[in-house]
Amino acid sequence: MVQRIAVVGGTPTWQRGMEATLADLGYAGVGLTGLNAWKPGRGGRAVIVFVPDDEIIDSLVDFTSNYPHIPAVAVVPELELSSYATVLRAGARGAVDDADSIDVLGDVLLSAIQDRVSVPVSLARAMAQRIPPPQEIGVTVDESEAEWLRALAGGETVAGLAGSIGYSERETYRMLGELYQRLGVTNRTEAIIWATRHGMLDHA
Repeated sequence: MVQRIAVVGGTPTWQRGMEATLADLGYAGVGLTGLNAWKPGRGGRAVIVFVPDDEIIDSLVDFTSNYPHIPAVAVVPELELSSYATVLRAGARGAVDDADSIDVLGDVLLSAIQDRVSVPVSLARAMAQRIPPPQEIGVTVDESEAEWLRALAGGETVAGLAGSIGYSERETYRMLGELYQRLGVTNRTEAIIWATRHGMLDHA
């Protein structure tokens, strides 16, 4: 049985074009005058809605609140990170640019029907860039400790390091042990790897 997809918004020409596109994708498009015209038995398996302004966004919020089980896909004039975030916050399960190809629409619509979100790579990367990288909490290395790590990475022995910093060898082992524990490592090799990963040996 062919799935019916409601088409809402845009001009009559746009609706007819969207219905023809849906037919090419194997669906039956059903034009509606507005989201408030959707009713069980009259609408369809999903809704494609043209979203040119905030007024439609308000209607989309109401629709997705009343019919959370009906996936909505928004078609926007220019799909950018801000417009994508706006329609997702309004309850849409996906969005396409009005100029996107039929294949893109088909992929986004199918994802929405399967309760998944299909995100363009460019938008996914833009979202990822807004998330700060994880920070290591509670790990601080002062300049003298960084110098110890650079010396060890350069092949210095603990005895030689002790002589250069003016501590006994035993005291130097103790201080290095405390540093290793703070870094979450267990030995000299792991400490050097940690220092390399954090850019402390770049100018060694």
